[in-house]
Amino acid sequence: MSISRPRRPITVRKARLGSPEEEALDRAFWADLTPEERVLETWRLSLELWEMKGWDAGEPGVCRSRARVVRG
Repeated sequence: MSISRPRRPITVRKARLGSPEEEALDRAFWADLTPEERVLETWRLSLELWEMKGWDAGEPGVCRSRARVVRG
């Protein structure tokens, strides 16, 4: 599955992993995105994680084939 995103200029910054500077850069990155861009990026990262774990990214979520309704 491919997610199309508008092209943005690339900015590269270097910081030590786990440093306060890295955390500030991470917060600034996410704050600069629009809410729509944040949702798309979060979805892209979710798909990437599922693929790394070997899960089927084509059908994420709860298996809907096993459900029942009990009426009182």
